[in-house]
Amino acid sequence: MEERGRETSVSPTEKTIPRDPDRTLAAPRFDEKSIQKARPAVPLPRGGKARRAWPTSVVVLCVLAGLAGGVLGGLALTLSQSDDARVESPAPQTQTTQDAATVVESAPVTPSSEPPAMEEKSVAQDAPRVADEGADAKIADEKVADAKVADAGTEGELRSALGEWLAATNARDVRRQMQFYAPTMNAFYLSRNTPREAVRAEKSRVFAEAETVDVRASSAPDIRLSRDGQTAVMRFRKRYQIRGGVGARSGEVLQELRWRRTPSGWRIVSERDLRVIQ
Repeated sequence: MEERGRETSVSPTEKTIPRDPDRTLAAPRFDEKSIQKARPAVPLPRGGKARRAWPTSVVVLCVLAGLAGGVLGGLALTLSQSDDARVESPAPQTQTTQDAATVVESAPVTPSSEPPAMEEKSVAQDAPRVADEGADAKIADEKVADAKVADAGTEGELRSALGEWLAATNARDVRRQMQFYAPTMNAFYLSRNTPREAVRAEKSRVFAEAETVDVRASSAPDIRLSRDGQTAVMRFRKRYQIRGGVGARSGEVLQELRWRRTPSGWRIVSERDLRVIQ
């Protein structure tokens, strides 16, 4: 008991605190050694907790980031609205396309400047040619059905003109053959409104490439005369055989010649094949 009542001396340099609850702590010493090791006192701020101050640079960066975000958001909204408007705009474009189609349909069709394709040039390609002329043949059939049978005198004139035309063809006499053509052909196989000079050039080319030309009407021609007696439609089976050169060929087609009465006699205004027979 006496030992507990004794004063206990605690050195200020001691790192441990006695755990004895009965031990009384000694009063602090303020000797020179303790003063040298003492730490300066720091006053506590009001409120009991230290306030954390934000640097000015961090505040400025936050403000700039907010402004940049607002600008980017506005640009994104503008682009989104423009894309929506662009998606909704095909209707005017469709209208423009329809207008363009209307203009194309209403534009005048000019005759082709390419030289006409003659039947003697390539008979093997007559099948697609006849298919292209199907609509014209139908119209022609309607006109022929409305026509009348030629009288004996007119039929004789047309038969004689056909014979002379065939003779000039077999003789490869272009000058004599051109006497049977009108200045402008309404149809010359696939071409329309063909001048006689173009027909002459095509005939001359074919005759120059061939050694012999043999064209014959294998049946009596069917002749129909218009009501006014000024035009006639002649149809017949034509056999042809071209020998020599690169264009040698032969075959049979249903040919149609359309004639017009002139003061100088009957003249051909249309020459074409209606069907390839062989």
